[in-house]
Amino acid sequence: MKYLSEFAGSLIFLLGGYAYMCNISLRKTLVSSLNYIELVFAWSLAVGFGLCVAVIMGGPALLNPGVVFGQLVLGTLEIGNAFIYLLMEFLAAGVAMIICMIFFWDSFKESKKESKRGIFSAYPVSKNIPLNCIQEIFATFVFLFLVFACIKGTTVDGQALQIGIIGFASVAILALTLNSTGFSMNPMRSFFSSIWFAILPFPNKGGEKPDWTYQFIVNVVSSSIGGILAVVATSLF
Repeated sequence: MKYLSEFAGSLIFLLGGYAYMCNISLRKTLVSSLNYIELVFAWSLAVGFGLCVAVIMGGPALLNPGVVFGQLVLGTLEIGNAFIYLLMEFLAAGVAMIICMIFFWDSFKESKKESKRGIFSAYPVSKNIPLNCIQEIFATFVFLFLVFACIKGTTVDGQALQIGIIGFASVAILALTLNSTGFSMNPMRSFFSSIWFAILPFPNKGGEKPDWTYQFIVNVVSSSIGGILAVVATSLF
């Protein structure tokens, strides 16, 4: 059940965010344009409910490869379990994207010139990889440190709701203040989905490909470093 909880929580988290991104990025949708406050609420609710679902189902609610790596560094998670959690997150990204592809199929067909990769993966406002790395490490650290520090102060009773609110608040704060790197802070949200984007037959994808250099350096390495630092720092305090 703990592995299934990781899949379910990750799926809710990603599906909520990806669906909103489809709505604002594609043609022939009911939303059709970006409202930044809506964007903040959409992703914040997605993360909050994803955490709630994972906790209710009895899982650790990691929902982030950086957190998995951090637990490995601390020795609180075995390699075999870590691999399964990462697999659940990877599969959740694929299922979330398949569902979006089905629901927004006509919208993808109508969107011939619009970029598709940015729907599922975060890219920076201004690409500067050395600076983006620093931004991503700092943003990921602050986000996860807020979540972990608050979770450690909660009681068992009502924990799922508390964690959901914490997740919502943490994402909302960072979305409104630290948006320089395209708001990823999670390799599952960007790198895993980039792999699925390269595989899945989205209409009008054309020759658009993920920026693998940016995805790996910033959205895998930097996000993971931020996650590891947050896990270690929280354990020290």
